[in-house]
This record gives sequence, structure tokens and C-alpha cells, in this order.
Amino acid sequence: MIELILFTFFLLNTVYVFILALGGHFYKRISPLNQQIFNRIAVFIPSYKEDSVIVHTATELLKVDYPESQFDVIVIADSLKPETVEQLKKTKAIVIPVSFEKSMKSKSLNFAFNAVDQTYEIAIIADADNILARNFLTDINSLYNQGYRIIQAQRVAKNLNTPMAVLDGLSEAINNHLFRQGANALGLSSALIGSGMAFPFTLIKAEFANIDSAVEDKALQVALVEKGHKITYQKGTLVFDEKVDSPEAYKNQRRRWIAGQYDTLSRNFIKSFKLLMNGNINYFNIAVIQNILPSRINSIIVLVLFSTIFSLIYSQNPEVIVRWWGITFFYFISLALATPRHYYSKKLIKALALMPVVVIKTIQAIFLSRNANKTFIHTEHKNNDIDHSYLSK
Repeated sequence: MIELILFTFFLLNTVYVFILALGGHFYKRISPLNQQIFNRIAVFIPSYKEDSVIVHTATELLKVDYPESQFDVIVIADSLKPETVEQLKKTKAIVIPVSFEKSMKSKSLNFAFNAVDQTYEIAIIADADNILARNFLTDINSLYNQGYRIIQAQRVAKNLNTPMAVLDGLSEAINNHLFRQGANALGLSSALIGSGMAFPFTLIKAEFANIDSAVEDKALQVALVEKGHKITYQKGTLVFDEKVDSPEAYKNQRRRWIAGQYDTLSRNFIKSFKLLMNGNINYFNIAVIQNILPSRINSIIVLVLFSTIFSLIYSQNPEVIVRWWGITFFYFISLALATPRHYYSKKLIKALALMPVVVIKTIQAIFLSRNANKTFIHTEHKNNDIDHSYLSK
């Protein structure tokens, strides 16, 4: 009975991923229109101890193709060195110094939203290591003028300098295909990533006033879909994001993500069924399904483990062996469907040799994830250059 329950759960998990993987191939990008109205845009960049990259980031963001008078780059300087703040002030970026006893991205953003006195129509949230494509603001502005209000842009790997960075970039590319373009193609809301996001300024200011979490992107997307908002994914509007370049950094990052996943599930589980009865499928999908099902790497680990264990236990029952290895193979096929073509390369083959280490770090992250969502876990960034070899086509 236990084996059958586990099999049913992972069969549903595999079917869900397969449907999204297939749906992602029917996604259609929204075509930007010629600009007639240039809305005022604020690009908010929370920066906690990001002295290595923030000046370069601010300088690059100020170069985007958009009327200079119609956008501001706002750096929220948390624990930056005095010399870094002075360098930032020499650019045209607006610098807002902040100081908290317990730093969090949500606190920095809340402070900045209330500190600016300009009237902005659109707010964009980027990370301190992010570089926006030159057409980023014009694309977002065009979609906004077409009636799309909450937009998640396509985040791609900024660096592929180590095998771990390649695997991290691949993970994000697969998630983009599944939970953003696949979800949109099926009429569902895209999942938010945490950066490269655009919102009406008044809306995000109001919503963030109620968020005090280290996993602000999950809390935010749940709050938005609960109120009936739909999140649109715009493939091809690129934001370059630095990928973790070591297994240890990967472990620390996953600690927070795993904790956030199950915290979101526990907080919204009962409510989600009530909203589902009222027709809010988006809420149920984002609050429950995407959090109750294991992540891609966790699914791979558990499927291979259970397939091996049940093959040994039921060595005299070929049916059990075939069905477990069958869904494991089916899961790998689903991930292959969600993998962009440009990731199939010698670089990826070399990176896959690191998978045993990644599996170990993932297991460690699971055991260390308790209360990680309540603590700000900082990932150090240091890469300024963009690796163009894996740009999404």
C-alpha cells in the first residue's frame, strides 16, 4: 500500500511536469508594439554587501534604450562600503542608504517604495548582479501599454564559467520553460523568479507593505494570484543573472528555496481549496501544486532512489520494477522536452559529471532548510561580464 501511494504521488508529479513541458512548446511571445507613450519607470535594485558588482550594474542599467527623463535606477544601499556609495553617487543612479538590524530584501524594497517621491507608473525589481538587455524597458513599456500589468521577464545565465554555473543555468532554463512559458501557454499565471519583474508601482508598493519574508517572491506571487491578478511571462526580454559557481553556494541557495517552498504550502494549503472552489485555479497551482511537488533535482534523486529500493524489495515482481523505472525514464524525457536546444553541448556533458556532488549538496540543503526562510542568506556575486554562448533563442 505504501509503495502504491508513493508511486501514485510521483506519477502525478511526472505527468504534471510533462504537461507543462509539452505546453511550453505552444507558448507565444507577445509582440512589442511601436512606442507612443513612454511611462515613467523606476528600476529598484536592493544591494546588500554587493560592492563587487553594484557600480557596474548601475552603470549598465543606465544605458538601456529608453528616454532618459522617463526612468530612474534606484539603488537601495544596505551595508555597502562608503567608497562604493560614493562611486554610485557619481553615476546618475538614485542611492537610498538603508540599515536594518536584520537585513531582508523585502525590508529594503518597502523602505525604498516609501522613500521615493516621484510618480512612477511602472516599478521593476532587479538584483544587484542583474544586467538588463538594452530593449528591456521598451519591451516592458510596450506590454504595459497593451494592458499587461504584472510581467516576469526571461532570466538567463550571466556566467557559465564553472560546471556548477552551467547546471544552475540549466535548472533556471528548465523552470522558465515549465513554470513560466508552459504555465502561460495553458492559461495559468507564470511563477515569479525574484528579479526581472515589472508591476504597476502603486500595486507593488501596496502589496509589499504586507510582506516581511526572506522568500519575498513566493509570498508576493501568492498574494497577487489570490486577488485575481495574472502574471505574464515575456520570453526574449532578457535579464542576465549571475549563477552560483560552487556546490557550497548552491547548497546555501537551495536551503532558502526549500524552506520557502514548504512554508508557502503550509500557510496556504487550506485556503487554496476554498479559493479553488471559487474558480481560482491559479492560486491552487502556485500555492499548492508547485510547492507540494518536489523540485526537479529532488524528484530525480527520489525517483532513482525509490526505483532502486523497490527493485530490490520486489525483485520477484517485474511489474513493480517496470513501473518505477518507467516513470523515472518518463520524468527524464519530460525534463529533456523542457531543456532549450542550446544547452545540449560539450559544456553540459562536462557539467553533468558534477551531479553526484550536487545530489549530496541537495540532501544537505534539505536537512539544513529548517527556518532558513526566516533568515536572509546572502549569495555573494562577483561576475560583471556576460557569457553570450547560452543566450535563449
